[in-house]
Amino acid sequence: MTDDDPTARLTGHEVVVPGTPDEVWRAIATGPGHAAWLFPADIDPAPGGAMTVRREPYGETAHATVTDWDPPHRFGYEEPAGPDAPPLATEFLVQAAGGGSCVVRVVNGFRHGGEGWEDLVDGAGEGWRMSLTVLRAYLTHFAGLPAGNVDVLVGLGLPAAERPRAAAVLDLLLGIAGAAAGTPFRTPARVPELAGTVEDRSPGYVLLRAAEPYPALYALSCFPMAPGAPLSANLLARLYGAPPGAAAREEDRWRTWLTGARSAFDN
Repeated sequence: MTDDDPTARLTGHEVVVPGTPDEVWRAIATGPGHAAWLFPADIDPAPGGAMTVRREPYGETAHATVTDWDPPHRFGYEEPAGPDAPPLATEFLVQAAGGGSCVVRVVNGFRHGGEGWEDLVDGAGEGWRMSLTVLRAYLTHFAGLPAGNVDVLVGLGLPAAERPRAAAVLDLLLGIAGAAAGTPFRTPARVPELAGTVEDRSPGYVLLRAAEPYPALYALSCFPMAPGAPLSANLLARLYGAPPGAAAREEDRWRTWLTGARSAFDN
């Protein structure tokens, strides 16, 4: 994907991950692999193939078309972005980097006709930046394992400009204020039980690698899910090796807690 067209609006983010190109490909371009770190997906493995991505509760189910299929190096798809928008394109590029690692680059946006859609592109690009940290952690610690999905969104009713303050409140509630990547943590009383290591963090976002109650990745953010939308507190967690029913119970616990904690963000 290039931006030679002056009307193109694209963002690009990349991450170095462990694994061979074939191993990385299985994580990004197969349904089970995609679901283990991002969203449940059905992928028809060929150019022109159908792709369905289930993004609830963060967004609607996307019905996309595979545009690029060159295993294990290039995978792309396009999806509708709205009645007045051109198709939104996403492309993964996988390149061996030596030492048993690969560089994964995601380019996302409009190949053409993107004028006026910059806010959508920037928001989607920020989402991919955060998601790539989950991919790296998955391939580092849980590669090849299926996941139980925990997905929670709780509206905060705050403008996007309040994101730094809301994220600081969430850090305080979780007991990780000031904790850098690599720091052990344990959630305090009255917060759902979670203990492990801070895996990654950036403004408005933290990725926790849990050892208790189950091996898992917990990505938490304060982030608006659409241009102009109010902030929401978002949790995407992927549980690895948990018993049947554990993901549903975790989802209920975290939704109940985040909903009950909403008033803390108003102070």
